[in-house]
Amino acid sequence: MKKIASVVLVFALCLLLTGCGKTLKCSSSSKQVDYKISTDYSIKSSGGIVKSVTIKQVITSKKKKRLEDFKSQLTEQYETNNKSYGGYKYKVNINKNTLTADVTIDYTKFNVEKFVKANGAMKEYVNKNNQLTLEGAKKMYKSTGAKCN
Repeated sequence: MKKIASVVLVFALCLLLTGCGKTLKCSSSSKQVDYKISTDYSIKSSGGIVKSVTIKQVITSKKKKRLEDFKSQLTEQYETNNKSYGGYKYKVNINKNTLTADVTIDYTKFNVEKFVKANGAMKEYVNKNNQLTLEGAKKMYKSTGAKCN
């Protein structure tokens, strides 16, 4: 009986210390005259607080210049965000008629407080400790047209 109680206690402590991890998936797509964008978000959280967001964005176009412009804009945006707030890892590549951006934002390294000060609308998505909440992230991505499940 003591052995069972010890196993249950160890298991409960593991859950308590690691939190209940959860992954929320969201996606969106947009078709324009000369390009299409599809974006998938994988939001990892623990205890209702976002730990990281992985984004895979695929842009297809027959116009090489359009893809090159997107690559330049996205690379500059991610580089600027990483320098300003930290936590970004990204890779943006073009292969034939497809641009693929793979981005991970590590919210354990991202300066959310500084970001919220610079972007006041973000207050709606964070808690009093300036932590991006899972519900906040879901609301934020849904406001951009993404569907979450």
